[in-house]
Amino acid sequence: MARRAAPQAPPAGRAVQAPPPTGPAVQGPPPPGAPAAARVTGWRKALGVAVGLALVAAAVWMQPLILTPDRLNDPLTASGGMHDELTTPRFTARLERVEFARTVRVKKQYSTEDAPTDQVFMIAKVGATTPNRPVRLSARLLTADGRLFDATERVPETAGLASKWVQPGWWRSGLFFFEVPPKDVAGARVIVSEEPSPLFGDQFMAEASFDTGMDEAAARRTVAGAKDVYEVNG
Repeated sequence: MARRAAPQAPPAGRAVQAPPPTGPAVQGPPPPGAPAAARVTGWRKALGVAVGLALVAAAVWMQPLILTPDRLNDPLTASGGMHDELTTPRFTARLERVEFARTVRVKKQYSTEDAPTDQVFMIAKVGATTPNRPVRLSARLLTADGRLFDATERVPETAGLASKWVQPGWWRSGLFFFEVPPKDVAGARVIVSEEPSPLFGDQFMAEASFDTGMDEAAARRTVAGAKDVYEVNG
């Protein structure tokens, strides 16, 4: 009967190599003695995980502050009526008076300048103050059917509040001039806001919206009694 050959022992002084693992390799952090390139790669992976977790946490935290697409251009509006003090984060304002005229006469140091209209001038006197830093205000007229009128260019800006700084802690009053068709006076609102940024426009700008309180009958009476000439220093 043939005999099996006995397994030969490895020669003295030679290490026995273990067979390679059959499962997937599990990579851990590089050991302290690992090459520099391996240590840098490990740190990059750890940093990437940390940044990813931070971005996820920030997205969850910011979710309640994200506006839907149909509200991206919505201003932050405080609403009221004549003589109400409306407070926004940047300023407080009140609509003090509304008058009407056919012509605005701007009196300067050495001359006068008349601005007539085929419609009617609505002249809104607005008072304002600010809590923290100086602001400059602008105004628009919102009609009952949703149209917006900017302040007229027929009257120099220097005659109105738009050219003046409103300082913290002080009330300052000034005028805004709108040129509108008489039929648009009823139900109109005066919208006061901080002057829009030339870079970002008026997105998210706070505004104060004042109801002038004129129905159809009151508007007809007021327009019929409009002054022929309204004088203002400019």
